[in-house]
Amino acid sequence: MKQWRDPISITQTNRFFDMPEFRESRIGIRNASLMLGVTITELREAILSGSTIQGVMPPKPLFNAGQRKSEMMFKAGDIMDCAENIQAFKTKGEAE
Repeated sequence: MKQWRDPISITQTNRFFDMPEFRESRIGIRNASLMLGVTITELREAILSGSTIQGVMPPKPLFNAGQRKSEMMFKAGDIMDCAENIQAFKTKGEAE
């Protein structure tokens, strides 16, 4: 019978899953919108207009990439922090 390794021990030994390194990595607007639970259009419009997403200001993009400079790039850590703030805002709203 094949023995399976504990997934926690795999992530602890694999540098790919190192959280500080991931927080510093760059992600595109598509992955950022997935992490925030909004559409790409909602995220793009909130950034360009300076409005909030579900009560929270979205992070500013690091730079625009691609041939037409239309692909926004973000630091993963900034998106993670924004997602936590959205969750806290939702939780606070439900408690009231």
